[in-house]
Amino acid sequence: MSARTAPPGAVGPDPDETIAGIESALHSLARWLKQARLHDFMLKRAGVDIDQAGLALLYVLRDQNPDPRLTDLADRLRIDAPAVTRKAQQLERLGLVSRVRDAEDARASRLRLTAQGCQVIDQFLVARRCWLTQILSTWPGADRSEFARLLRQFTADIHDHLGELDECPLPSLPREPTLPPTR
Repeated sequence: MSARTAPPGAVGPDPDETIAGIESALHSLARWLKQARLHDFMLKRAGVDIDQAGLALLYVLRDQNPDPRLTDLADRLRIDAPAVTRKAQQLERLGLVSRVRDAEDARASRLRLTAQGCQVIDQFLVARRCWLTQILSTWPGADRSEFARLLRQFTADIHDHLGELDECPLPSLPREPTLPPTR
């Protein structure tokens, strides 16, 4: 019996096959959503000109309260602090963010969206929402609601398990045999 064939009398799909299908769909989704072509399409629809890293920073700032420190942004975005600092400087020159001194630590600064920064991220989000609305327009309302519920649940579960990545060692994977060096 192959791994893809359910045993006689089995009910429902093989769990391994289901997980493989989810994994494949997530891989495709991540690839498609990261395409520069899609990013450029959204920017054109939104009427804004900003790179993906800048948008990510604006998006996080939009949802942060109070204004976060640069180190907090680096942690949230899972990138190093110098990269956040460089991107923040660029966004500051564009007038999309401003720096304010941290009241608790004069050595630190916090970032705040400017009115122009809010407008840029809001325009992008409206364009993205219109695109998603168009994609899901043929789905029945109940399916859209169930998809939203399941996606929120899945996202929350991923978030809950991210902390385990640092705590849990990776299982050993079988290694390919190595050949002795040739002379």
